[in-house]
Amino acid sequence: MKQFTFILILFFCSISLSQELTLTGTIRAEKTNEVLPLAAVTVFDAISDKLISYAYTDDNGTYVITFTNKPFYIKVETLGYIIFKSESFTETNIKKTLNVSLKVDVSELDVVTILQKKRLIKMTGDKMIVDIDKSGIGAGNDALETLSKLPGMRLDKDENIIFRGDGNLQILIDGKPSLLSGDALKQFLKTMAGDNIKAVEIIANPSAKYDAAGTGGILNIRLKKPVYQGFTGNVYGSVGYAEFIKNSYGLNLYNQTEKWNLNAGVYYGYFESVNHRNVVQSIQEPNLQTTLDQINDWFPISTSLTSKLGISYAVSKNATLGTSWNFNIYNSNEETEGRTNEFYNGNYERFTVLNNTLDENNKRLTGNVYYSYASDSLDTKFDAQVNYATYNNTQDQTTRNDYFNVSDNQQYRTSEIIRNDNPTKYNILSTRVDFEKELNDTFTIETGAKYSYVSNRYNNMLFEREPTTNFQFDTNRSNELEYTESIGAVYGIVNYNRNNWSFQAGLRAEYIDYNATSITAGMSNTGDYVSLFPSFSINHNLDHNQFKLSYSRRIRRPRYLALNPFFEYVDTYNVEVGNPNLQPQFTHAIDFTWVRKQKTSASLYTKFTSDLMDRIFEYDETTQITTMFQANIATSQDVGISLNTSVSPFKFWDIDFYGDFSYNHARSEVPNFRYDETGTNWFSSINQTFNLKNDWTIYWNSFYSGRGRNGNTVSKPSYDMSFRVKKFFFNEKLRLLFRADNIFKTNRWRSITEQDNVRTNWTNRWEVRKFTLSLTYNFGSGKKKRVKAIDLRDEQQRL
Repeated sequence: MKQFTFILILFFCSISLSQELTLTGTIRAEKTNEVLPLAAVTVFDAISDKLISYAYTDDNGTYVITFTNKPFYIKVETLGYIIFKSESFTETNIKKTLNVSLKVDVSELDVVTILQKKRLIKMTGDKMIVDIDKSGIGAGNDALETLSKLPGMRLDKDENIIFRGDGNLQILIDGKPSLLSGDALKQFLKTMAGDNIKAVEIIANPSAKYDAAGTGGILNIRLKKPVYQGFTGNVYGSVGYAEFIKNSYGLNLYNQTEKWNLNAGVYYGYFESVNHRNVVQSIQEPNLQTTLDQINDWFPISTSLTSKLGISYAVSKNATLGTSWNFNIYNSNEETEGRTNEFYNGNYERFTVLNNTLDENNKRLTGNVYYSYASDSLDTKFDAQVNYATYNNTQDQTTRNDYFNVSDNQQYRTSEIIRNDNPTKYNILSTRVDFEKELNDTFTIETGAKYSYVSNRYNNMLFEREPTTNFQFDTNRSNELEYTESIGAVYGIVNYNRNNWSFQAGLRAEYIDYNATSITAGMSNTGDYVSLFPSFSINHNLDHNQFKLSYSRRIRRPRYLALNPFFEYVDTYNVEVGNPNLQPQFTHAIDFTWVRKQKTSASLYTKFTSDLMDRIFEYDETTQITTMFQANIATSQDVGISLNTSVSPFKFWDIDFYGDFSYNHARSEVPNFRYDETGTNWFSSINQTFNLKNDWTIYWNSFYSGRGRNGNTVSKPSYDMSFRVKKFFFNEKLRLLFRADNIFKTNRWRSITEQDNVRTNWTNRWEVRKFTLSLTYNFGSGKKKRVKAIDLRDEQQRL
């Protein structure tokens, strides 16, 4: 024991006596002052010229390198810019800031050498960054499909994105809020081409700078941007087939000068699809067991037209002013054919035939105006932005149910025909300012404020008729809802950096004032409250290891329509209603992450949630109608671990492994909906890339989602694999991509919910096996470079 203690003392003494230097800085374009992400920064011994260490800049253009202090110099290189080599430095301090401005290389170089193959997944700060462009998962997919293929992500039965078992995610586009939620957000993501996504940042535990909403974290979608000056662009088209045809086309234009940056695009999509749903509900009563077996096939046919325009202007070398706008028109014609078979004590006695048609049309406009400033020394930064969204949606739905006896195939009750008109309109306006100031080498402060206003008008008009009569307006089941919400927020963050340690502590305060008024019923639900959201993080950076411990308090607010006390008609046996008494849920999240050589990461995370919002199913034995609504019914605790690593067995072969395992305990004390359940969930995926000769690339992606439990719901296993083949032609101007997705057709949602005497077995199977062929052609005067990747695995082992 004494020998072991002596060894530990020697070990810690050797660490304390070794003199390390932490080198930080920001890489920018010289004339435009634009930050340059993914620039390679390499440190060399000034005496022997040997490689000491290296790093890549993050999306803010910043880098951090820690190494044993000795005379050194750096090189900085990235595509489209002249390689920078510094003078030699001999430092006596333990921290040095070195900012670099790169000059644009207007000549065409034959080869640009990069130090290491860029990984599909990497960790930087509090972000896990997935390279969508390199992985190829965005090609031919919309943004929703692309996000669902990220590590730890999946879709639930309603196509909501779930991350680590939590569907309450905040979506950002290039660091700016999408301003949409619910169905509107899903439609927005479906109309965004995955081919235009460069990378996605997964921020599992955000700091006080970000909105407190989103207990599942933040997804920041980074769109592709032009690299070179001049006029460039691309045009693409794809055609796919699963059970039905689908195709999409798009055009992107970029023009970048020393002062101006312009990008524009237009996209069109036509999609036919199907969703096969089977819901088996069993109700056990003292002398009767009732089973309702519902089989529904949903056939949507949709078209989407989206246009975008973005302009930015370099007011000076320190300031940029810009604006970007997106306009989308989405139309959908949907038909649902269904049948519900009724069994009583095992005897098949009745069935109901369902036919539902839906015409949906919506228009959406989102935009922003922003201003960014950074001082010459980069010790002062200021950002301001105004965001706006307006959304108009109309739905005209007609549902017919015909009721038959099995014995004689005759109707035992009059057919029910219901028409539902559902126009929705809302406007969102938000503005925010952020300020950052470096006080000295160790202290930096950040502060900012935000205000947002939401106005939502929801009208649900229900009409009913018999087969031989006209539609009659149903005042009892119709409703007009107005919802307004104001949120004001301020935050402050203190950063302290010393040696290879960094500490951050922040506090965010939010004031919420809301009013939900049912005009039809003359009822109002109003309230206001102040919430505080503290956060902190501790980082420790060594040569090849990074450690991070973080904490934040998060909130999940009810969806606007979840507060509507009137119901939405689903079908004869299912009705969904709102709950005007629904309150937000709060979560304390803790995350510890270890990163090794930007290739391997492990995270241990835990969440403690109070006032958990969950869906309740209430079955009426007399009418056989199940009413669904949300309520604050439970508390939950989640503990999990996620692992990610990358290996390269050969120069042409890259493999990324991801796994996630979690333990959940949920408890409900709500009368008639009590449970105290524990369970586990796990997910794993393997992404492989084969870079072959003559510009051929093959991708092989596979996943397995194991059996899991959350509360009183058990999800069944799901698995599948997909393949992609990519080939470049004409000096990489033309790209051909062939995809085969979900070849086993086993990617589906299956769950079982048990509550008291009711058991619900739910299966959703989308049109999963899909084959797609797409072509993309790049054009313009911007210079292209051939990129040669060299293998430094041997050298890296000696770093």
